Order: sequence, then structure tokens, then C-alpha cells
Amino acid sequence: MAYIGSQQGTAAPILLDSISVVNGQAAYTMQKNSVNYSPASELTLQVSLNGLVQAPSNSFTISGSTITFADPLVTGDVIDYILDREPSTGTMEPLDASVTADKIASSVMRNGIRVNGATLSTNTTIASSERAMVAGTFTIDTSTTLTINGEMTIV
Repeated sequence: MAYIGSQQGTAAPILLDSISVVNGQAAYTMQKNSVNYSPASELTLQVSLNGLVQAPSNSFTISGSTITFADPLVTGDVIDYILDREPSTGTMEPLDASVTADKIASSVMRNGIRVNGATLSTNTTIASSERAMVAGTFTIDTSTTLTINGEMTIV
């Protein structure tokens, strides 16, 4: 049967090193092969505590390589496993057509596209294979050169 649901990432999940519980302690260092491990987000982690999968943000949070449980753990608690289901490989690529204009910072230029509110302060060339769009306010500093070899649309 085919998978039903949102498309999952293609990176292989990473099982982190086991952690021994300390009575009354909430914060623990996550490691992989005895090296501190910092997941991209708590939302990528699957954490099992005492046989129950924990809810990210509610049951635990992360900061760098530190996982902090909402309540301090006690003697007898067992962190069964911590699995990073979407490990960062240095580059995270969103799914095609999944990024909206609301998610792009106003001063960002990527692949020849400049969104509104930008100030161009370094020399820029729009390559012949690129298409640029300016929407809203756009400023070019007097000492800056904009070379357009491709297409530029002003909205």
C-alpha cells in the first residue's frame, strides 16, 4: 500500500546515543557517537520516554544540543530513544511550490528575484538566464550598478 500523508524527507533518520536519567534533572545533552548533536528543530525529533512518544514543544524543547523536558525526570524514568527523523545535512530544501511570498524576507534576493522593500547596495547583475521582479519600494544606492542581462519586471 502506498504511503498516505505529507511527503516525508529523504534523509535517513539518526538514532542518538542513549541518555541516563538523573533524578530531578530536566536538561540533557544529546549526542551521536559521543559527540554533541544539534537537531535542526525539535519538530524533527521523535522522543520516547517511559514507552510513550513525547509531543515536541509541549513535553520537551531543544536549544542547540540540549533537550529539556517540561518536567524534571525522576529515578525510574527511562528515555527509550531519541530519533532525529529529518537530520540537517547543512542544506534544507523546501518542497517545490511550498514557499510563499509571506515566508521570504523583504530584503532577500535569490536566483535573480528581488522582493519588495529591498535596498540594493552592492553591484548586482541579473544573468541572461535569470528573471528579476521588483514589487513595491526598491532603492538603488547612487554608488551601485545594476546590470540586467536577463529580464526585469517592475510591479
